[in-house]
Amino acid sequence: MTETFEVGQKVTIHGDVRAEVTYGPFRSTYGTYTGYVVRIGETERLQRAGDLSAIPEPPRFSIGDKVRAGLTEKYAGTIIAGPFISRHGDGPFFIVEDEDGKHGFPTESVMTKVEDPEPVKAGDRVRVVKDSDGHRSGQFVGRVGVLERISEYETELPNLVRFGDGKGLHGADNGRWWCAQVERVEDEDTYTHDGVVYDLSARYRDTDGDYWTFKLVDGTVRGHCAGSDRDTSAYIGEYSDTLDEAVSSYGPLVRV
Repeated sequence: MTETFEVGQKVTIHGDVRAEVTYGPFRSTYGTYTGYVVRIGETERLQRAGDLSAIPEPPRFSIGDKVRAGLTEKYAGTIIAGPFISRHGDGPFFIVEDEDGKHGFPTESVMTKVEDPEPVKAGDRVRVVKDSDGHRSGQFVGRVGVLERISEYETELPNLVRFGDGKGLHGADNGRWWCAQVERVEDEDTYTHDGVVYDLSARYRDTDGDYWTFKLVDGTVRGHCAGSDRDTSAYIGEYSDTLDEAVSSYGPLVRV
C-alpha cells in the first residue's frame, strides 16, 4: 500500500535526499501512479509517492521530562517510562510519577511540558520564602526586596536580600538579611510591605487626605505626595520618601 503524505511533511526521496511536501497528492495523467510536489532546497519537483518515505517526527516527550496532564496540578509529575502504544488507538501514553510517588498513565495528547523556572540572580526583585532559623525566623517571610548576592560558600542561608533603601542596620526593615530561600517577583508593578500588596500603577491617599504616587528607583519603591489625585512620578527621585516611610508616617494608605 502506498504511503500518503501531507503538505508540510518532511520526507526523504529514495531514503536519501531530504525534502518537504508542498502539494498533493494527485493522480498522474493516465492514473498509473500517485504523485506529490516536493521542495528540495530552493527548487520544487514532481515525485512519485512510492519514492517518498516519511521522516519520523522527534518525540515530544522523553523520560525525565516534567509534565502536566489535563487541566489541574493534580496530574503533574515526571515521566519515568514510555512511550507505549495504546490498544485503544488514542495515541501513545507514558507513566508519570508525581511527588508523592503515585503514578498515572496520561496520553501524549493531554500532556504539556513544564519548564524549570530560570534561577534567580543578583539584582532580581525577590520575595522571601524562608528567611532563617532561630528567634527571628519568619520575620522576613513574604517581604519583597532586591537580591544583592548569592553566596557560593553558604549553603543554608545563601541569599543576601536588601529591603527598602538598604541604609539601615543588618536585620532592619530597610537593611539586609541572609535568607534560605527566595523567589523572583514576576510582577514589577507591585510591592509588599507588612503583608500588604501595593499596586505601583495606582495612587494612594494617606490619613491627611493627600495623594501618593510611587515607582521603583534603583531597586527601592519611592513616592511623591500631592494635594490632588494626579500623576507626580516625574518628581520621584533617589531622595524621595520610600513607600515604607510613607506608610509609617502617614499610613494606612488607601488606594483611590
